[in-house]
Amino acid sequence: MSRAWGIIVAAGNSRRMEGRDKIFAPLAGRPLLWYALDLFEKCPEVEGTIVVVAEEARPRVGELTSPCAKVAAVVAGGARRQDSCWAGLQAAAARANLDAKVLIHDAARPLADAAMLARILGALERADGVVPTIALADTVKEVDGEGRVVATPARERFRAVQTPQGFRLGAIIAAYRQARAHGWEVTDDATVLELSGGSVSAVAGDRRNLKVTYPEDLALAAAMLAASP
Repeated sequence: MSRAWGIIVAAGNSRRMEGRDKIFAPLAGRPLLWYALDLFEKCPEVEGTIVVVAEEARPRVGELTSPCAKVAAVVAGGARRQDSCWAGLQAAAARANLDAKVLIHDAARPLADAAMLARILGALERADGVVPTIALADTVKEVDGEGRVVATPARERFRAVQTPQGFRLGAIIAAYRQARAHGWEVTDDATVLELSGGSVSAVAGDRRNLKVTYPEDLALAAAMLAASP
């Protein structure tokens, strides 16, 4: 298995956190960003180094990353998530071979675990990209711009997608170059690969791997951590 590298995206504006800078929000006594750093730092599958993408106005990121032996760079993010990911990929490509694997993870997901990383990296032997997914528990409705329900698709066909997402570094770099050339707007990295014609596989995600988006999500994440064996 080729070496795996990590990119942690921590450049969001936290606009739904009621003025709180999300990546430094305390969770069980530690800043939220610490959990993503710790995951990659301790995971033996991540043999390469880690790139953290953050806003330039966050000097505290350097304080958090300085004890981490695997962190190679902290780079400035962009206006959109895809711009931040591109910045992280460029930093990784400057240090890694394009045949390496890369895991792109949101700092806002503090409960991902090493078992998920292993599933993703294993599946990358057979695909250009891999996403962890969970089945939908609720009925799904398609709603038009005026609030009218226009369809009820079978939820069995759909999955909610999480991070980290894994990629062959050369494939995701090439896909992002196409995205930038064609002006594609995307909300996750796997979509860039799909649009460029790359192969994407799904592996089991984890319902505990929630994304901290609203202040109440911190309380839920804390409860999950407390209940962990």
